[in-house]
Amino acid sequence: MKKAKIVLLSDHTNGGAATLANMLASDIAQCSEYQIERWHFSPPAKAGLFTEQVTERSLAPSAKRPPLERLMKNFSRSLAARWRTKRHEEALYKAIKTSRPDLIHVHNIHSADLYHGSLLKIEPHIPLIWTIHDLWPIKGHACSWIEHTTGLRDRYEIGSRTRAALLRARDELLLQRRNLTLVAPSDYVSRVMRPLISRFKTREEMIPHVVRPEFLSAPSREASRAGLGFSKELFWLGVGATWNNNRKGMDVLWRALAGIDCRGLGLAIWGQEPEAPSQRGLTLRTFGSVSSPAQMAALYAAMDLFICPTKGDTGPLTVLESMAAGTPSLASRIGGIPERVQHGSTGLLFASQDAQALAFLIDQARCGNWPLEQMGQAARAYVHKNHAPELQAISYSRLYQRILSS
Repeated sequence: MKKAKIVLLSDHTNGGAATLANMLASDIAQCSEYQIERWHFSPPAKAGLFTEQVTERSLAPSAKRPPLERLMKNFSRSLAARWRTKRHEEALYKAIKTSRPDLIHVHNIHSADLYHGSLLKIEPHIPLIWTIHDLWPIKGHACSWIEHTTGLRDRYEIGSRTRAALLRARDELLLQRRNLTLVAPSDYVSRVMRPLISRFKTREEMIPHVVRPEFLSAPSREASRAGLGFSKELFWLGVGATWNNNRKGMDVLWRALAGIDCRGLGLAIWGQEPEAPSQRGLTLRTFGSVSSPAQMAALYAAMDLFICPTKGDTGPLTVLESMAAGTPSLASRIGGIPERVQHGSTGLLFASQDAQALAFLIDQARCGNWPLEQMGQAARAYVHKNHAPELQAISYSRLYQRILSS
């Protein structure tokens, strides 16, 4: 009997959503009878990213845009983006025609300038699953928040199309594509999706995000600090973000640190480095972009607290990763974070953008007023139970089977 062929599609091979797609491709290929192909719009991945059972296909092997597209970008970014959309759509549809998949599982596609209309043009007999990592496919922006300094609503816009155009394309896709299933990774995303699910009678599933196994097997705090050269005498805070833009709330953290005595505090930052104002007495260590999961796991494990001051997010993976490594998170009470961080049990929560509350909790924690070690153990146990990698593979295998047999 011919094995069903499943394509996992995303814009890149790096970043939170792409990492989950990479993990899922390898795990599904190892634990099921499906043929798994991992398609993306990045140059071919480095050796070892996927297991040998996964067939990788780069739909945009060159990281550079064609010369004419690069030239047009200097005059009209929107027109250049349309050309890029057309180029990537042609590559995608050609791959579908030659590979003939039985099901396509979509993750983030906006960075490739693909959108709802791109999916609508896929041959209608092929079932689609779209995992909603952020709210862009549903709301036309990734997330939104009220900026405390201005009182105005701010939105994190991504992709090249206007929000109005995206919402029109969204409605058209949901209306016409009856074999589309939307997957929410949290109760929060599911609640946001609910009006659309009801309106268009679209199929929905809830499958939580997972973490890489390296985080669940992170070394001890003592071993991690020794390996990274961290002082044992300091109380260490960690911050990690791929993009340190305004929505990530680093300004909130700086205001919080400015309001307390930073002597005896260490702050480790990895990912894109923000502009760090001088904080008197604070010991600062920066690591830049960290690609090694083992090194990242050691960084999480070395911290006393992981700080997530984000203003707008559906449920950042960094929070789950720190919890998996046995480090409680001190995070904003927004989006899907409170589903994962139970205040005083598996971590600590503060009202978004409340720098005074963040400062108070940091001070309390370093003074020993919170049982951080027990909280870290509870956090790791929670992730083992609810967000282990094998749970994602099992859930999606069952979903694939239901869709393909219907």
